[in-house]
Amino acid sequence: MNLVSVPTVTLCIIIVMLTIGMAMAAIWRHDRKEIAAGFWSLSFIVGGASGLMAAVMTAASGGGIVAATFFNALSYALSWSGYRAFGKRKVYPSFIIALPTAILFIHLMFPALRENANNAIVLQSVFVTVMSIANAYAIYFGKGNSELSLTKLLAGFFVLHALFHGVNMIVTWTDPSPIVGGRIISPWFKVFILEAFFNVIVIATSSLLLIKERSEQRHRIASETDMLTGVANRRAFVQRTEIALKTAKEEAALAVVDLDHFKSINDQFGHQAGDRALVEFARTVKNCLPKDVLFGRIGGEEFAVFIPETPERSAFALLEDVRGAVETAQIQSQGRPLKLTVSVGCATIAKAGVNFDNLVAAADCALYAAKEEGRNRVAMFSPSMRLLKVLDQDGEKRIGLAEQRVSRRVTRIHNAVKSGS
Repeated sequence: MNLVSVPTVTLCIIIVMLTIGMAMAAIWRHDRKEIAAGFWSLSFIVGGASGLMAAVMTAASGGGIVAATFFNALSYALSWSGYRAFGKRKVYPSFIIALPTAILFIHLMFPALRENANNAIVLQSVFVTVMSIANAYAIYFGKGNSELSLTKLLAGFFVLHALFHGVNMIVTWTDPSPIVGGRIISPWFKVFILEAFFNVIVIATSSLLLIKERSEQRHRIASETDMLTGVANRRAFVQRTEIALKTAKEEAALAVVDLDHFKSINDQFGHQAGDRALVEFARTVKNCLPKDVLFGRIGGEEFAVFIPETPERSAFALLEDVRGAVETAQIQSQGRPLKLTVSVGCATIAKAGVNFDNLVAAADCALYAAKEEGRNRVAMFSPSMRLLKVLDQDGEKRIGLAEQRVSRRVTRIHNAVKSGS
């Protein structure tokens, strides 16, 4: 441990914290929505100032300990607030002020903390242990953080940091280090300083990577989400369904859901009312569907649903609940009620196979049957529904689902369906 220079390591800590603080400030200035970057910027800068005070002012003076401890507490309060903001949780400005003030009050009330650096380190270790656990909780349970690859790793690191300071508290309390010229002199204190340097490096790097990963996540979600309704767009629905089909069982089903007479809503009430109807329709359907069911908008007023194995109830029963919920939904646009109904065509893997395009064609066939039978109903595909190709001059152009296509022609059901064949 003789190779470790405490002043040198302390200087490195200060330089890293101030550098990362300025980098975070640049990120926040570029994107003011990154509130966490703003908190972390202040946290690193204040933490660097705390280290600078501890390095310049001797422990014997007492003032160095008090000032460094106050700014260190403020740094942790800002850091914790940043993790809460990053996890889309409420930030408490009063806490940012109250925490360092309370630490300052404790130091002023107990002279032993100013007179002996070992006592200050014990209190500091208790404080850091509690705040590290709070940071681990904030990052692990923050909204949307579970989808980030660094979440568990960073939360685990905070727990280890808390354990280290718990050990440091016990060691310093039971075996105080000698103080020479106002400074602590012991091999254990050098370990303490090295751990602090390692902690700053990990936290700084992780914070930058978290912001980068969250930014990439936002862009990915935006590219996979329908701008109007907030559900998966056509491309995302196709990709997710094709992945799900690889492990799907015969009970799994794909359904095409079409709003009845949607064009008349636009013609009668305007496109704004039509958009409102689509938004409310999507919200109503999402509230009816279990979490493992895929739902997306595949074009215009047409939506699609992929239902994995549903042992509790059949695909038909689930879709019938959806149809009923849409029919009874209270939708208003500019004070006028909008009445919506849907026609649903559904095909199971058992009847149409596991190929995505075949499932879509079969569901389309059943959808056409539902419309022919009067709309506002759910129709299940049956092999007895013979599919016919539609001629260009007679075919209804449809939005395509296949990745390489822009459109596809609707398959039509043979007239034998009407006769029950």
